[in-house]
Amino acid sequence: MSNIKLIALDMDGTACVFQKGVVEGNIQPIISAQEKGVKVIFATGRPVIISLPEAYKVKMDQYNEYFIGFNGACIYDIANQKIVHTQTINNEHLQLLFKLADKYHVDLWCYTDNLDEVIVNFDALGTHNLECNFFTGKYYQYWELPKITHESYKCLAMNVKETDQFVKEVRSHGIEVAIDAAGTAEINAPGISKYVALEWVAKKLGIDNSEIMAIGDSMNDYTMIKNVGLGIAMGDAQQPLKDVAKDITDIAANAGVAKMINKYVLNS
Repeated sequence: MSNIKLIALDMDGTACVFQKGVVEGNIQPIISAQEKGVKVIFATGRPVIISLPEAYKVKMDQYNEYFIGFNGACIYDIANQKIVHTQTINNEHLQLLFKLADKYHVDLWCYTDNLDEVIVNFDALGTHNLECNFFTGKYYQYWELPKITHESYKCLAMNVKETDQFVKEVRSHGIEVAIDAAGTAEINAPGISKYVALEWVAKKLGIDNSEIMAIGDSMNDYTMIKNVGLGIAMGDAQQPLKDVAKDITDIAANAGVAKMINKYVLNS
């Protein structure tokens, strides 16, 4: 399939191994695709700023790429170092999330619209929460705030499942919820997803949906994998992704991304 003009890559579990960065075997194929004129972007649930070093490893700054963070709630222009598009969870919904989390005893982590601040309702540092690996800014405890004045790029609810009442009530307000295999719910504003952000980027670049390849492993990748021209699931992806993917590749540690870029873009 030589008509691919844009590649969207999830990070952890796809282009990257968690806490180890971009898999070495993926680096040169990603660079080679850009050298060939194909746009390559990360589309991730991660926050933006702390994730940019991985983009630099594959020269996305040199090739003027975009970076989709927070599952599509924030689109960042890497070369010009600026946010170009956002859609946040509004203040009313953010307050609702904390009330529901309190009601159902759910640990909640919310990235605010200030990239250097999060609001949590549990001792994230004391419990060594894994999300702390992606954040180096200021933590605010929900119960210590007289009032929430922020909006939020993305919230995380810890240790939940599809049948939980918390999840059902959040979705009843139109708020987006994608639960990964570890039971972490990624929560975004109504209508926000990686695919919606990818559509925005593709329109800016004048690229048709049929010319997009997307690769991912988790439920926050589902709409992206299902709806682009060539959606690819990782070998250990959640089953719903495999069910809608047009191809399935190897696991992240074995450079599954490189294998698909070689197959469909570099033809090697």
